[in-house]
Amino acid sequence: MDIGCGTGYTARLLAKEYDADVVALDIRSKVLEEAKKRITKENVGNKVTTIEADTHKLPFPSNTFDAVIAESVLAFCDKMKVVSEVYRVLKPGGVFGDNEGTYLKPPPAQLPSFLLKSYGLDVKLLQEDEWRAVYREAGFEVISSTVYPFNYIEQFLGELRVDGVRRRLSAWLKAFFDPTMRRTFFKMDRDTRRAIRQFLSYVSYGLYIARK
Repeated sequence: MDIGCGTGYTARLLAKEYDADVVALDIRSKVLEEAKKRITKENVGNKVTTIEADTHKLPFPSNTFDAVIAESVLAFCDKMKVVSEVYRVLKPGGVFGDNEGTYLKPPPAQLPSFLLKSYGLDVKLLQEDEWRAVYREAGFEVISSTVYPFNYIEQFLGELRVDGVRRRLSAWLKAFFDPTMRRTFFKMDRDTRRAIRQFLSYVSYGLYIARK
């Protein structure tokens, strides 16, 4: 199961490249429509099932899945509720792979509140040992964790791979001409820019693998 599957890029990759049967789950109906289009276009409709549901309460019996993956999902959720639900629906010995934003060091208290106040992003990142503690508290054995630098070029190329050039360009143009976005991103004062640079200096990504 791919929780928070978005437009289905990873789900269709798993189905097409690894012949996996995948449940692609997201709470947002609009992105699931895009996922369905991608799945149909890639001819993997017989391998991928899309479901609209909340990751805090997964609509599956216990011990259902061999593996669950998540990509930048838990930072926006009640972490323990989601991880406990993932643990419940995994079969014994099942694996949870999670890619999450990770603080490299404890951030100043004002940085998370700055993101929420300025951009409405209620994102709660953790440090590596804190993420590992969440998985362990839910009952998982943490197999490995790897924190790697945030690479802006890779991020840019990844967005192009996932969304395609036309879709990504359309999103950028829409943001550029949106008055609210222009005020937010193109008229920042010096203190705001400094706060963003400071925040980014604390953030990386972590890949966490845990077993039930």
